[in-house]
Amino acid sequence: MSTLEKSLGPVSGTAMMLNTVLGVGILTLPGLAAAAAGPSAMWTWLVCAAANIPLLAVFAILASRFPEAGGVAHIAGCAFGRTASLVTSFLFLGAVFLGLPSIALTGGNYFEAATGTPAGLTAAVLVVLASAANLTVPRLAARIGSLAAGAVMIFLFVLVALSFVTVTQGDPVTRTLGTAWMAAEFSPALVFAPFMLVFFAFTGWEVALSTTGEFANPARNVPIAVAVSFVIAVGFYMLCATTVIAAGPSAFTAAPFVEILTPALGESAGLAIAIGVLLLIAANLFAAFWAVSRMVMSVAREGALPTALANTRNGVPAAAIIVNCLVFLAVLVADKIGFVDIGSLIASAGQNFFLIYGMSALALVKLGRTMIEKAFGLLSLLIVAGLALYAGDGLIYPLLLIGAALLVRHTTQAPLVDAAPAE
Repeated sequence: MSTLEKSLGPVSGTAMMLNTVLGVGILTLPGLAAAAAGPSAMWTWLVCAAANIPLLAVFAILASRFPEAGGVAHIAGCAFGRTASLVTSFLFLGAVFLGLPSIALTGGNYFEAATGTPAGLTAAVLVVLASAANLTVPRLAARIGSLAAGAVMIFLFVLVALSFVTVTQGDPVTRTLGTAWMAAEFSPALVFAPFMLVFFAFTGWEVALSTTGEFANPARNVPIAVAVSFVIAVGFYMLCATTVIAAGPSAFTAAPFVEILTPALGESAGLAIAIGVLLLIAANLFAAFWAVSRMVMSVAREGALPTALANTRNGVPAAAIIVNCLVFLAVLVADKIGFVDIGSLIASAGQNFFLIYGMSALALVKLGRTMIEKAFGLLSLLIVAGLALYAGDGLIYPLLLIGAALLVRHTTQAPLVDAAPAE
């Protein structure tokens, strides 16, 4: 039986988690949150960060306890059986089926801001190209994904730093921060309006439950990597939010950093930024589509999706790739006709991830070894329950997915493999 090389320590583990968490979604989220809540969106980012602290404690505990497990769905299955595993899998698929088209739309919005080309058209081209690449050159997916992750981090830090310098216009940093915070009213209605939208930026740490087999001493190094990556990510997010708020309403759009930099650097700079965003998103989607197609194939092999999706051609899950592409394009059509928009897509995806975090918390309540661990799980579960109820109509989509998972559970009987916790 092959085993994973345990090569990740605190520093490399932190870098891996930052690569996963700091995605291209941050290119659009500060502007969309500000459009929904105005300057009060500053508080949304802080409240969302605070709500994530116990949730990440849950992930750190579970990830260090189950280093060989296959992700959140597997942990849920270990705690509560196949029903919980299927519910989690369906919520996750439901999230990525909305989240990935919204990432494509982010590239489209940046390109539209620079050239006037319709965002939906550009997004559709990105989806088709990423799908076609997965059908023809799938072996490049992992390599391109690794390169894209590093490039995204560098690009984001440079872009946001340049935008912040442009916004400050030589003023002291403290004055810029003060101006943004003075405008940020703490109104619960405003603060929580874009909460699920902003929460999408805090997804990614759930990857810890599927990669900790590569950590040396996971009980020690996983919590350190989670904590350090969280502090860095929150600091970066607050810098992004401050920059957009300080720039004013002109930046409260789906492409805020182009709106900030184009007046200062010129139209050619705006076009260069848009092209850079497109290239990074194309590489990001290529790698993400590869992962999602394997996820769909895996769920199909468990009997939870049509068996045709489990078939491969020359080692490539062609059916899963094609169906995924059609789903992504259908979402883009729904955006084009006004049935949804990029904000609602990201918010719905964030809602699903939020409930997945809640499933992890529920699993810790049962699997926790000490009262402190169980208390963290219970606290996180209460946070998820309270904020989920506040979501109102936002619960319709995940409830439909849960209903579909329950229906599948009662019509299929695929076995669930148990995992033993690490000592």
